[in-house]
Amino acid sequence: MRRSPALEALRFVFLLLVTIFVLAPLVVVLLASITPDEVLTSLVPKGFTTQWISQALDYEPFRVGIVYSAQVAALATVIALLLGTPAAYALARTRVPGAGLLRSVFVAPLSLPRVVAGFCFFALYVSLLPSAYGTVGGVAFAHVLLLLPFVVALVGAGLAGSDPALEEAARDLGASPLQAFFKVTLPQIRMPLLIAGVFSFLTSFDEVDLSIFLMPADTTTLPVAIFLRLQQDQDPTTSAVSSLMIVASLVIALLTGLAVRRAGLWRTGRTEGTGE
Repeated sequence: MRRSPALEALRFVFLLLVTIFVLAPLVVVLLASITPDEVLTSLVPKGFTTQWISQALDYEPFRVGIVYSAQVAALATVIALLLGTPAAYALARTRVPGAGLLRSVFVAPLSLPRVVAGFCFFALYVSLLPSAYGTVGGVAFAHVLLLLPFVVALVGAGLAGSDPALEEAARDLGASPLQAFFKVTLPQIRMPLLIAGVFSFLTSFDEVDLSIFLMPADTTTLPVAIFLRLQQDQDPTTSAVSSLMIVASLVIALLTGLAVRRAGLWRTGRTEGTGE
């Protein structure tokens, strides 16, 4: 049934408005980081400058925060994948007692305010694990709580779209459960794992509310350093470092898409789904 031109036009206008709503704050931040003025007064910059970016890169807390955030995000992503993938596999392929309750448990951190989660981890570290406070491992372990729901959901969706008969055939041919998983099942869920890893890394790198409870003021992640800088001075250096984070996120997403396309994972997914 062919849609009417009026309905198509209405859908286009709606999508355009949503796109503008999403991109407008990012555009404002990008413009504020390159305009010579300290305050952005119009959407048309009066000139172009890189002084704010240079000042942001010269600011010691920002430089320390970039390294600290990358370390925390990388470690948290690895732990989340190592824990979330077996959990998703158990929920998707085995008969676990109380599977519905376990799914609810994995989703529960999404409904917990991150400030509350941060305070809970702060109380845990101060009372029982004081050596973990402010360390890369301590912050990464707390971030895993936020990343597990996404890993379990994405990997679980990938397992739901894969063919369990192939794994069963591998076991019938003499492969152990681990061999069948790594040689048969894991290649089928490469794309969900890659997406879950990239999403987890970016989510951990950008986390503020939970992280601010778990580190001293002199050693912080980049988002927390930006937050503390805004409390002291609202100059364009914060816009500049935020612009660098926006560009870096877009570059990571682009490189991930190119890697997926180069590896033929999209093509593999379509072939498996259509049975060709």
